[in-house]
Amino acid sequence: MTLLKGLLINLLVILVLVLFYNMVVVNQQKRISPHFQKSVLAFFSSILIILSLLLSTAIEDNFAYDLRFIPFLLGSLYGGKKVTLWLGALLISARIPIGGDGIWLTVLLVICFSIIFIPLSSRFEEKSIKWRLFSTTFLAFLYSILALLIPSFYYSFYNVETFIIYSFVLTSATFFVTYLTELLRTAYILQQKAIKNEKMEIASHLAASISHEVRNPLTSIKGFLQLILEQRDVPNKCRLYASLALDEASRTADIIDDYLTFAKPHPEKLHALEIDKEILQCKDLISPLAIQHSVDIKIVFFHTDKIKGDPHKFRQVLLNICKNSIEAMPTGGTLTIVTATKYNETFIHITDTGLGMSPDHLARLGEPYFSLKEQKGTGLGMMVVFRIVEGMGGNIKVNSEEQVGTSITLSFPSFA
Repeated sequence: MTLLKGLLINLLVILVLVLFYNMVVVNQQKRISPHFQKSVLAFFSSILIILSLLLSTAIEDNFAYDLRFIPFLLGSLYGGKKVTLWLGALLISARIPIGGDGIWLTVLLVICFSIIFIPLSSRFEEKSIKWRLFSTTFLAFLYSILALLIPSFYYSFYNVETFIIYSFVLTSATFFVTYLTELLRTAYILQQKAIKNEKMEIASHLAASISHEVRNPLTSIKGFLQLILEQRDVPNKCRLYASLALDEASRTADIIDDYLTFAKPHPEKLHALEIDKEILQCKDLISPLAIQHSVDIKIVFFHTDKIKGDPHKFRQVLLNICKNSIEAMPTGGTLTIVTATKYNETFIHITDTGLGMSPDHLARLGEPYFSLKEQKGTGLGMMVVFRIVEGMGGNIKVNSEEQVGTSITLSFPSFA
């Protein structure tokens, strides 16, 4: 009962700090850089490890048992390689002053599980929630067995009750803490999506209501301006003014087209799209702008399947993304486009070496009227990209770091 009481108190402390961490970091993550997020995660995990050691319960042969493995496990898998190495070193260093024969066991287990955590953490957050819950729970159960099995053989320590209590509490506590973490993260993501969807819904209704009404008189204006330019007796000054007005009217028409695309992103007719041909055509169209900005375009095809969609709208997605990427490299750089097919999905990775975006800007990407181009941007380009990709049944993922560049990954269901 002493062991059970100590472990439950340890669990309570972990739950309190996990909730506090989510309040401080997760709800503010759009304003915090990814690097700083991992530093904060390492800090909180370190505190939990030290508190767990202070709350440990000593049993046979000075072996101290607690829930230190939970912050070590979750901090490593969510934080990555550097956090794993830091927490492992801290765990060993903090265990030495306690003394007892369990020091060598701690060193052995930390080294073994660090070897497991480092490769696992690189793709941990890409897995499903069920997979993450199962893997953390299984690793905790494995740790509980080794933590008692090894000393039981070496020191002839056979206490079935102790093993059952420690294994059950550690395994169930790991499952519960992981589930709570995922629940809080999912709630935050859904909240942000709800806010963004509400903004898009308002813009969509606005687009649907006014776009057609504005487009009709705009077509007439463009027609009359073209008639003026075709007249031979028009003064040069008036011809210049008419030409400028026609350019602005055409620009306005393009904005209206973006609104219409946003209001109705789902393609009316789906066609089998050959991605390589669409990308090469996009390259031909965007090359003059790339040359103007001293940007080198590199394309590598690894895909094997086609996708379904509207060729015009899909081309609009590629052009909008590539145009933004090139304009983000005012002093030159490299625009890389790589395709791949995996698990019945086709991916298009578009990467630039430009200015990048802050976490705050990245969180707002795709919102109506949000633009980083100041007076030059309308805030509609990426909004249309998100809507078209969504209409084609695809997904879009954006990673960016200031002064490093931006990587955009488009994924679509494959069509053989």
